[in-house]
Amino acid sequence: MIDRLTRLLQTRNRLTLFTRVLCAAFVGGILFSIELWFPTSRSFPRVPIVFTLPDTNTIEWFLSTLLLASLISTAVSKHPAFFAALALLPLGVLVCLDQSRLQPWLYQYAVLLIVLALHNRPTDEAADSRRTFYLLQLIIASVYFWSGLQKLNFTFAHEIFPALLTSLPWLPRPTIGVGIGAALTEALIGCGLLYSRTRNLCVWLAVAMHGIVLALLIARGYNSVVWIWNFALMLIVLILFLRSDVYFFRGSDTEHSQSFKSKMATLITLAASLLPLLSFLGWWDMYLSGALYSGNTPVAVIKVDHDVSAQLPATAKEQLFQVASTGEEMLPLLEWSMADLNVPVYPEIRVYQQVAREICKLATNKNDVELIVKTRPEIFSGQYEVTRISCASLER
Repeated sequence: MIDRLTRLLQTRNRLTLFTRVLCAAFVGGILFSIELWFPTSRSFPRVPIVFTLPDTNTIEWFLSTLLLASLISTAVSKHPAFFAALALLPLGVLVCLDQSRLQPWLYQYAVLLIVLALHNRPTDEAADSRRTFYLLQLIIASVYFWSGLQKLNFTFAHEIFPALLTSLPWLPRPTIGVGIGAALTEALIGCGLLYSRTRNLCVWLAVAMHGIVLALLIARGYNSVVWIWNFALMLIVLILFLRSDVYFFRGSDTEHSQSFKSKMATLITLAASLLPLLSFLGWWDMYLSGALYSGNTPVAVIKVDHDVSAQLPATAKEQLFQVASTGEEMLPLLEWSMADLNVPVYPEIRVYQQVAREICKLATNKNDVELIVKTRPEIFSGQYEVTRISCASLER
């Protein structure tokens, strides 16, 4: 039994187990947001990055099928690096066809998959396995660090964190300090996972945190695609960090390989770990920086008139609400995306504007239909601005 456990804890065996968990989580995420990948009745507009294609549904079905087949092959094949690289091709095209697919969980899975695709498995030397392993560790640790920092703001402590706990009505309303403490704990988990003295404690703190978040989300019946992500991260943290003797800051583990693939893997890992810093300056997307449920993203609705609301698809009509003070009818983009695709709308102004332009096509009076955006709140005060831009201005 001890020998079997020792073999399981070897880095190469951990990499195999990690690959299978990652692919299973990726497949689960796709299945829980099935309309995003295999559209049959989708109504939420696509937001392409570069281009659109004719007969998009058919192309997306083909690419998504190829993606699923590649992920399953990565999990079961003796040559997972090849199939991991193959999976990245349809994934890249699918994201280019619609930014809504670039969810935080997908971005994280994709970066991890890139590192696995660049792993020099044909030689499978211990040094190569350890090098790949510490790169995976750094990616996961940085996710916790940036996610915690994104939550260190007024809105998370006053609104998001208390709202998350509403499914436990017997708990007293949390104080601001509790919300700040939760955010700090998440950031410190990311740091502590990289050091030997704090690693085991942070592993169990991470597992406990995901267990609590998972229970709260299930209790609310909200955003089921994130349930899989939280469960997968519990397993991933255990595989990558628990009783592992690989440390990013240990000299013997950070020796650089001369191979091109190893250098590329290191460069991509460092970029994914450092670029979230730019999000605080508005130079890097929030969902690529751990900002899910952070209260640190802009929010948008579209003010529609009677003619437009009558032409909206059924899923969108169900999300309409009326402002009591003005009587204006609003279409919230977050709720529409969740109801239609089971994922949040990608929270960037350019995405909101592209979605609004699609709605504007239904408008007769272009001045009566407006995109209304609540900007990112101030970190310390929670204050925000509200901008309104009409279809007439958007279509210029």
